[in-house]
Amino acid sequence: MGYLSTMMRLVAGTVLGGALLLAEPPPAQAHLATFGSWEITRGYLQEIFPDATDFLRRRDSYTDAEVAQIEAELGFELYPEDRNPEFYIAVDESSGKRRFLGVAIFIDPRVESRLLEGNVVRIEVGIGVDARGRVKRVRLFDYRGSRALTRPAFLDQLVGLSLGDSFEVGSDKAIKPVDDEPVESQLVANAAREALYLMKVSLGQGG
Repeated sequence: MGYLSTMMRLVAGTVLGGALLLAEPPPAQAHLATFGSWEITRGYLQEIFPDATDFLRRRDSYTDAEVAQIEAELGFELYPEDRNPEFYIAVDESSGKRRFLGVAIFIDPRVESRLLEGNVVRIEVGIGVDARGRVKRVRLFDYRGSRALTRPAFLDQLVGLSLGDSFEVGSDKAIKPVDDEPVESQLVANAAREALYLMKVSLGQGG
């Protein structure tokens, strides 16, 4: 079953289920809780899918076996909240018909604790995946490090990548790091790959 047909069935199930439709949901307990409100969260989602007129929420829950599978694939342990990821399905209804645009997720990768101008440096990565299962757009939110890490010159290198591609960052790799933040550059790339894999597990998508 293709990624698009799987997601279209998911959208239909979300709408018919009713409870998953986003109206004014409380902040998620994991990554999105740091954004403070649905208005802020929606604004961030709009940056990832600017053509979307609505976003539908789907929360998953991984079994211990799935967690073990994911950790083996990604090479690191999941945060407790990552066992219950929240996906945001972007749709466009401007034509009067619901058109599936893709899926977004927010990931907070492990960054080495450090202070910058009195604030703890964190990376909140928003990743959008299109109907083909490829990275559509990557955006960083609330990042206080090098601005170069947040700009298209770096982030757009991830656009179009799928799980079959390498996400390794380096001066001799396809993905070039930000000069003064090579570790953070790799963390952002890792977050994009994690998003793709979590969606694969949650949607039952092979390949």
